[in-house]
Amino acid sequence: MYLGRVDTDFNGLVLFDPSALRQHYGGRIRAGTDLFTRYVSTDEGDEVLSKGLIVPVLAIDDAGYDIAVHLASEPYAPPGEVLVENGKYALRVVERLVVADLLVLKEWSNKFESWTDTGIRPGLYAVTARGFRNMATKGRKKQIVQAGYEFVLEPKRKLPKVSADTGMDMKVIRLD
Repeated sequence: MYLGRVDTDFNGLVLFDPSALRQHYGGRIRAGTDLFTRYVSTDEGDEVLSKGLIVPVLAIDDAGYDIAVHLASEPYAPPGEVLVENGKYALRVVERLVVADLLVLKEWSNKFESWTDTGIRPGLYAVTARGFRNMATKGRKKQIVQAGYEFVLEPKRKLPKVSADTGMDMKVIRLD
């Protein structure tokens, strides 16, 4: 299980295995490549999702988020109310699974400083993404104490069909 924090600068998060993604592109991705624009403007985005190469959380507020990545068999309760849930994503891990700011897909870099290793073992997974938020009342005002995302991984024998909706509103920083 991975519990940590990721700061976003490009309105999203992404889980991926850098080795699996590089293999998809013949073993190398040139630094500066804008994979994100390719994914949202062509059928290539559907292809990388169906092959389990990325699990994105899109169109969220830039902020610091608490992140939990764990197997479905591991006990974990988000530290707040689950506001949104989106699944299933396919995921292929051949070497190591990392979580990063979505910016990594906008401006690919072969440097790993912004990628956080989750410790998840190689395998095939169905992934559910859940967004949570913990609120507190201070005087008459409500405020967000904690917000983040949980990725629940179910081991599979083969890649599952993707049923998640990348257009789903996954924002958790809101005062409703």
